This record gives sequence, C-alpha cells and structure tokens, in this order.
Amino acid sequence: ARQKAEDVLEEALKQDAVFAQLARDNSDGPSGPRGGDLGFFQEGVMTPKFNDFAFGNPVGHIGLVETEFGFHIVKVDEKRDLVQLATLTRDIQPSDETINALFTDATKFEMTAVDSDKSLSEVAQENDYVVRPVNRLNAMDENLPGLGAQRRIVQWAFSEDTELGDIRRFDVNNGYAVVQLTATYKKGLMDVEDASVTVLPILRKKKKAEKIKAENAGKSMSEIAAAYATTVSNATALTVKSPTIPGAGREPLIVGTAFSMEVGKTSSLISGESGVFMFEVTNKEEAPALDNYVTYANNLQASNAARVTNSLVEALKEKADIEDNRSVFY
Repeated sequence: ARQKAEDVLEEALKQDAVFAQLARDNSDGPSGPRGGDLGFFQEGVMTPKFNDFAFGNPVGHIGLVETEFGFHIVKVDEKRDLVQLATLTRDIQPSDETINALFTDATKFEMTAVDSDKSLSEVAQENDYVVRPVNRLNAMDENLPGLGAQRRIVQWAFSEDTELGDIRRFDVNNGYAVVQLTATYKKGLMDVEDASVTVLPILRKKKKAEKIKAENAGKSMSEIAAAYATTVSNATALTVKSPTIPGAGREPLIVGTAFSMEVGKTSSLISGESGVFMFEVTNKEEAPALDNYVTYANNLQASNAARVTNSLVEALKEKADIEDNRSVFY
C-alpha cells in the first residue's frame, strides 16, 4: 500500500499532473468521485496527522500522510481566514441615580414651562428637548405619534378640568413627557382659519383646472402633450367597478365618462381627482355572457344586504340623540 501511495505521489508531483484525475483513478475513499475534493474544514476536525499536514503547509504543497485510515496523498488547494461571529445580548437597566436625575430634569422643565411667559416650544428649544405637535386629537384616541399608547394623556386633554394652555408631566415608556393643551375644537361649523386648511387646497385645485382648460381649449391631445413636453399615454383594462387609471389613481368621473362614450370619440377637457384629462375611447369589450347568473345574483344580493344593514345602523345613529361619554370611563 505504501509503495502504491509513493508511486501516486511521484505522479502528483509532476508539473503536468492533474491531481483531480489522479484521485479519481486511484482513490478508494468517498471523495474519489469528486476528484479528492474535501471542501473547506476547520482545524481540529480531521484526524491529527491529516490535520497537521493540511494546516502546517502552504497552499499548493503536496505530500504523503499516513493515518489510521491508510495512506493519503494530500494537496493544500486553498486556505481562508476563520471568522467567528457571536451575538451578545445584555439588558441594560438605568441606575437609581440615572432615574432620579431624569425625574429631576423633567420636573424642573415642567415647572419652568408653567412659570415662563414663553411658549412650551420655546422653552423646549432652550433646553434641547424635542417638541412633537399632535393635531386634531379625538376623545377616543389612544396612540400619540412617537409615544405609542398614551390613553392617560388623551383623557387629561379632554377633561373638563383641563384648561387651554395647561401643562402637565406624564410618565411614559423610558422617560417622561411634558404636555401642553394648545387648542380645543367645539362641535359645529369650523371657524374661517381652521376651515381654510381644508378649503384652500380644494380651491387651488379648482383654479388650476380652470386655468389648464382655458389655456388648452380647442387643442388636440397631441398638441397638449407637446405643450407640456410629454406624450399621450394608453390606459387599458379599465372597469367601472374599479375606476383606477394607471399613473393617475382613482378617477371615477373620468372612467365613467369614458364608458358612456362611443368608440372613436374624443372627450373635452374634464377635471378629475388628480388633474385635467382629455381622452379618446379606442376600444370597448362587452362583458362575457354567463350560462347561469344565479351565483352572481346571490353574491350581489349578499353584498347589497350588508350595505343596507350598515346604512340602516348609520341612519339610526343620525336620527338618535346620542351623547358619547365613553372617553370619561376609558
């Protein structure tokens, strides 16, 4: 066995030798069919003599190793540095000193904000604290942006004892929050200042649409596209049930108008949800006839029944005189 191993080693050391082919022709081990390839392995995995040869010689070295399993012709093909990764998890708890210092800072800030003639935002900026405005809070809300579930703060804001401008400190996760009630809104019509936030975007949208229509009156689609340095787009597979136009979003008026027109007709300039549209109906496909409409009718009936039930409940709510006091107890 040794003589054969030495003969194979002599062949392997020749310059034109193909080590993988020698392994296939001479090895009786499980790695023979793979050309003797053992892949990568860590130090200490193989039997000691084999291990010492593999890790004690440079890449490219070929030699004969005798182990308890027999004779091995070993070639070191490649080495890689071993990288060991470990994940360390440690739960860090604040000390009593840190907790007391945090409480003292929060209390001092609260007292300063209450006594100061400046706004809470100004006092916060002077102390390098972050101000997080919360707009239009409802009585049954629970979560506050950045703070998570803070029902106690919401209850305080809607309490009859809390007045406009009041400031209070609350315990929150991992710290404290100093809160100020800056505005209240009563039921009924909005005042002009509050309503303008909602109305102005609507009016601007309307004015923009009127201007676009006036500037492009009498023009074709290609002329309008050229004026705005764009191209005419195609919208396919539109349905009345889902009136969504690719790239424009939900446009029920535009899609509905298109379905009312004949093929080959071009629309006028129409104001939609996201812009002003002009379109040509290039094709219409009739819905395929069904052999049996019972299933469709049953689905439609179930859908309408659920809608009627919900509408009925909402109608009863509108007619009833309900005073919602859940926020007082929850």
